[in-house]
Amino acid sequence: MRKIFTVLGLFTAFAFANAQTTVLTDDFSYTGALTANGWVSHSGTANQLSASSGVANLVAGNTEDVNKAFSASYPLNASVLNKADYSATINVANSTGLTTTGDYFLTFNSNAGATGGTFNARLYIKGSATGYTLGILNNGAGTATPTYGAEIPYGTPANVLVTYIVDNTVAVPTNTATLQINSQPLLSNATGTGTATGNIASVAIRQGGNATSGTGNVSIDNLIARTYANASLAISDLNKTKSNFVKNTFVQDEEITFGSDVKDIKIYTLTGQVVKTASVKEGSSLNVAELAKGNYIVTGTVNNQPVSQKILKD
Repeated sequence: MRKIFTVLGLFTAFAFANAQTTVLTDDFSYTGALTANGWVSHSGTANQLSASSGVANLVAGNTEDVNKAFSASYPLNASVLNKADYSATINVANSTGLTTTGDYFLTFNSNAGATGGTFNARLYIKGSATGYTLGILNNGAGTATPTYGAEIPYGTPANVLVTYIVDNTVAVPTNTATLQINSQPLLSNATGTGTATGNIASVAIRQGGNATSGTGNVSIDNLIARTYANASLAISDLNKTKSNFVKNTFVQDEEITFGSDVKDIKIYTLTGQVVKTASVKEGSSLNVAELAKGNYIVTGTVNNQPVSQKILKD
């Protein structure tokens, strides 16, 4: 029999699902400099970045970097799980100005305003003769290597969701960034060895490199950033209650058995799709005959505490 472990830290995203706050939106439905529309220049030549036709435009060879402040700065608190994400639609017309080795152009920023800060959850881009490739890096410290997805043909939009999770419930805190690109497999990166900053205050757009090898000509649309309520449930807390949660993490008889009253049960695939919801009484079972064999994440609320556990249906 294969052994299944509780993995709250890895699957933190599910615990935050109902506690999000939108802290930044920009659909770039204006024409002119970004700095005239809520953005602040913190590096390079001011007023180069502009919007037109409903998108923000990075231009190969330009150097201006800008940031837009959250409606409220998000503290990365000690002893809890912290999460923030941003989403956008990216498009690249051609290979002009794109590096073949990768550079980042969109990121969280620890500061807001005229002074640049520390950049976490960095969205990378590189190009070839046939298309562009997006990647993710949690932070830039150490010998960091971004994780890249599949190439996208030039002129094809990419809907991206970048998620940044800082787990301060463990002895050595971790910070991880993930990237979802259209329907590609979820990418995860934790190669940057630096510690997370004390807060996230803005999203930054960065123009890097030069006219022949840099971040190229990229358009950005539908930019949204969200923060999530801190989760204070640590691994030790979960260990105290897991006997009252899922009793059979190795499911062979088409039913999941629970050891206590569990509210708001959700069963997720490992790509984040909800495949079943329920609430059960103590000692009750939930029939999952309709689910295919494989790994799932079960989340719920036990004694007003969010819990999450991985199961294997065989």
